[in-house]
Order: sequence, then C-alpha cells, then structure tokens
Amino acid sequence: MNTPMPSAREAARLIYKAIHTTLSPQTDQHYLQLLGLYRADPKFAAMVRDVAEGLELAILDVSERGLVIVPTSRESKFSVRLADIRTNLKPEQKAGLLLAHVAVAAVFFPTTDGLDDDNYVPPPATLGQFRDCLYARARRLKDAGDELKDVPLGLAPGWELVCAMPTMVPSSQRASASSMTGLVGLALSHMVSGGLIRIDRESTDDEQVAYTEKHRLRVQLRELTLRRLCELAQTGNTTAIAEKKKKN
Repeated sequence: MNTPMPSAREAARLIYKAIHTTLSPQTDQHYLQLLGLYRADPKFAAMVRDVAEGLELAILDVSERGLVIVPTSRESKFSVRLADIRTNLKPEQKAGLLLAHVAVAAVFFPTTDGLDDDNYVPPPATLGQFRDCLYARARRLKDAGDELKDVPLGLAPGWELVCAMPTMVPSSQRASASSMTGLVGLALSHMVSGGLIRIDRESTDDEQVAYTEKHRLRVQLRELTLRRLCELAQTGNTTAIAEKKKKN
C-alpha cells in the first residue's frame, strides 16, 4: 500500500477508523500509516482535529495503539448514554448498571497510579472478580450513608439494589439486570462493544471467560475523570430521585 498523502479524505479516514473500535493499527496497515502521518505532519494533524470538531468529537490520545476520540457533548450522535444501553431498565437498574461499569474499571485500575503508567499492564480478570468488586463497592457506599462526599445521590438506588439482589439467577435469565451476575454481564458486553475491554480467554462457562483492558479504557479514565461519570449518573437517575421525593 502506498504511503497516504495529507488530504481531507485521509483525515476523515483516520477519524472513521478511530470511531470503529474493532479496528486496530496492529492489524490495519493503513490505520498505522495514518497515525504516523498525524504525528509527523502538523498540518495533517490540524486537518484531523478540524474534521473531529465538525463531528462534535474530541481527540484524547494518539499513539501507535490508535486514535482515542470521544463525543464533546451528550447531544452528539456519537454519544452513548446509559439510557441508550438498555431502554427497558428501571431507574434503579440503570444506576446499578453504572456501578457495574465502575466496578469493571476499578478491577483493572484499583488506583490512579496505573492510569498514569503506560507500562502498567493489568492482569486479566473474570466475571467473578468484577462481581465481587461491584458488591464490595455497593456495600461500602450503602454503609457510609450520610457520610458520603462527592458521590452523586442519584447512585443510591443502584447500590441499594445491588446489595439486595441475588448473586445469580437461573441461566435462562442471566442476560437480565435481575442479579449481580446479570448486571456485570451487561456492563462487560457494552464495554467490549465500545472497545474499552476485550476478551482474553474464551470459555463455554461465563465464569471462566477472562477480560483485559484496552488502551482506550485507560485514556478515557485518565482524561475524562469523574466529572463525566457524575454527569452520567445524574442523567440516568433523575427519574428515580423525583419518584422518591413524590412518595415522601
């Protein structure tokens, strides 16, 4: 393949490849070449940023591992809100699902030290580890009660639900949000499809499937921090808070 030349077409092509989270520079030579052009040619880099801005996207990171981009607003066509993941979930289940996402990230990065060290490679983890982390965090949040600081109150229905729900349900209902296993499974599925984590070891037993983080997860956790997480929590649980106030 010929070396790509700086052009609006190639700039748009690089954004296209970054949006498709299943594409990787390790297996896509054109993608790798475009990344090299981005880092070597300031004019091309500016062109790529202009294309991204026009699509309401922001570039968080660029390396040989890929271009990491995110929507600049919740109204962006590329933005995925919690409400978009499963529209049939109750408000408290959506809050629990958000906590499940947080638990997955926390297993890979229990402290912020790992986020800042690109040489740190989290070991693979299984559904059971994510589930244990989810319950432990929900339990701590519930026990903390009024002492909580800097934690969105909209998450309260989520940790109450997690603490009360069963670990597992019959296999026919595993894909639901009616158990901790189900919640974690939904979070893992969403994060795999979003290019944040990948399956490291396949198995016919869900409990034995191993997952590893991808560079995109590290960058988003490092760059977006808790502000976006809080916004997501509050957006997903406004209804639950309003309903609780009406009952009181």
